[in-house]
Amino acid sequence: MTLGTALTSLEEIYDDFIKEYEMGSFTEGVCGWNGDDALMGPESVGKRFAQYCDRVGHKKEDYKGLQTELEDWVDIHLGNLEMKFR
Repeated sequence: MTLGTALTSLEEIYDDFIKEYEMGSFTEGVCGWNGDDALMGPESVGKRFAQYCDRVGHKKEDYKGLQTELEDWVDIHLGNLEMKFR
């Protein structure tokens, strides 16, 4: 998330999550084969997105579609990264 600024529109939040993910800001755990931080999977990113949206006052029915779209984007992005290392 952009530090010091509370993002409020769902589109801003969604765009920021994608930007931050591409920059490697969403990690959990460590890759077993090289010891690097592991990028979060789709469900973890979606959960964090939902938590942020809840915190700034959005209702689940308003952000659920973007949450699903973000999870799909992360899944595709990770697949593309995996293809680069094969």
